[in-house]
Amino acid sequence: MPSSDKKDPSSSKRESEAEREERRKKRKSRWGNEEKEKSFILGMPTVLPTNLSKEQEEAYLCILQEHVFCGEVLSVQLQIEEVSRKLRTGDLGIPANPEERSPSPEPIYGSDGKRLNTREYRTRKRLEEERHTLIQKMIKINPDFKPPADYKPPIIRVSDKVMIPQDDHPDINFVGLLIGPRGNTLKSMERDTGAKIIIRGKGSVKEGKVGRKDGQPLPGEDEPLHAYVTANNPECVKKAVDRIKEIIRQGVEVPEGQNDLRRMQLRELALLNGTLRENDGPRCTNCGSSEHKSWMCPDKPNVTNNIVCASCGGAGHIAKDCRQKRPGDKVVPA
Repeated sequence: MPSSDKKDPSSSKRESEAEREERRKKRKSRWGNEEKEKSFILGMPTVLPTNLSKEQEEAYLCILQEHVFCGEVLSVQLQIEEVSRKLRTGDLGIPANPEERSPSPEPIYGSDGKRLNTREYRTRKRLEEERHTLIQKMIKINPDFKPPADYKPPIIRVSDKVMIPQDDHPDINFVGLLIGPRGNTLKSMERDTGAKIIIRGKGSVKEGKVGRKDGQPLPGEDEPLHAYVTANNPECVKKAVDRIKEIIRQGVEVPEGQNDLRRMQLRELALLNGTLRENDGPRCTNCGSSEHKSWMCPDKPNVTNNIVCASCGGAGHIAKDCRQKRPGDKVVPA
């Protein structure tokens, strides 16, 4: 008679398979992030009462939306705080048991022989990316949200090129229009758009000027003349590209004498050189002022006051028109 404490081989096999399946589920995969747990807001009703009027239903839905909004804000806020705590304390959630860890990728070593893509580095980088995504979501929900003090947004460079048709229009100085006097037009565009603009390519550097001290060619030096635009986000790049294209369009379509940008640049250049004359229009012939006409001059001479009567000595009239005759003068009969 077989012993009762002897284990069935099939049952032990099933148990081992179940344990392996459980470990496989717990093990993290390097090919994707772990599944995010869904957040539930307790006490949130999902069915409206049946005895509500239309106005009460609208008010109820408004309150419900406000609760959902507050719950979403609270959920994102808690996630940001949790990820920030992990990054700050170093508790990255790496399993202590090596068997529970996901397989590591091929190692990458630096010039000093140290490994760069360690498990801690990969985990910290993933948490930083997750926190950045949550913070961007929180800023969209609440524009007044202030990120944690140790948060630094990732440096993402977006670039674009705007070709300058210098070969098609050799008589137009596109580089001068884009740069402006002493680079002020280019600086103003960079300040307004938040993008970095570099004019490079063939013809961007004047003949005789050295590009780099080590003699190496400048980036894009062998390319056609173009404006290279870089920024941290696509919106800034698009604004700068649109401004550059508009300046190029005005340079091609608008004559130089009627180009407002060109006139403004010439005026700014004269101001910088100290040769600007603000008002070159007609001046007053009496005092030389440009603020009024000659006939409106307050300092114009009064001809009437300069006339002295030979009869009475008064000013403003002649002896013929004098009404105060001297004693002994003959009265001319009418």
